Amino acid sequence: MKSAKKHFEQNIERVKNLGSIYKTINLQTTQVLDLSDILRAQYVLLVSALDHFVHELVRLGMIEIYNGKRKTTKEFKVFILSIDKDVLFKKAIMEEKDDIWLDYQIRHKNSFKSFQQADKLKEAMLLIIDTDIWEQVAEILNQDIKSLKNRLNLIIDRRNKIAHEADIEPTYQELRNIHIDDINDSIEYIENIVITIFEVCKL
Repeated sequence: MKSAKKHFEQNIERVKNLGSIYKTINLQTTQVLDLSDILRAQYVLLVSALDHFVHELVRLGMIEIYNGKRKTTKEFKVFILSIDKDVLFKKAIMEEKDDIWLDYQIRHKNSFKSFQQADKLKEAMLLIIDTDIWEQVAEILNQDIKSLKNRLNLIIDRRNKIAHEADIEPTYQELRNIHIDDINDSIEYIENIVITIFEVCKL
């Protein structure tokens, strides 16, 4: 499961690099040039980094359960596999000596899902742990569960406004304000959440 964390670290570095680009250009230009879209791009990539981390952690954790390397969970036991011959039988029969077929199944099933909102993240994690991930994260970070979840949902909501509404405020049809301090705080929050989730889930 270490590769999930490694990929997250690489992805979050890309997010931070955009921030460095913003600062560098901002120092060399006047206020006439609007650089705020760089910050918006950071929001989008930040949430993508989280989503990718959860997908990878769950996929690898489920394969570990299948191979007897970690304790099974109730949700793992009821995970529904496709019976389409191209999805299941070809993979299972041709590669029955390996777990590639299961890897394919998990990717196929979860590729349509978004593990971003707090409740969706919890739902995903139940595939590899039998407890509420937010309870454990809140205990480790010594923070209120509701506040932690609300903070994540606010970040996701802002990302959605950027991705789906071009970050335009509907009443006045103007771009919403965005500040570098907000994105930096969001990056720090997501990093802490990911590190804690990994600590909870690792063997």
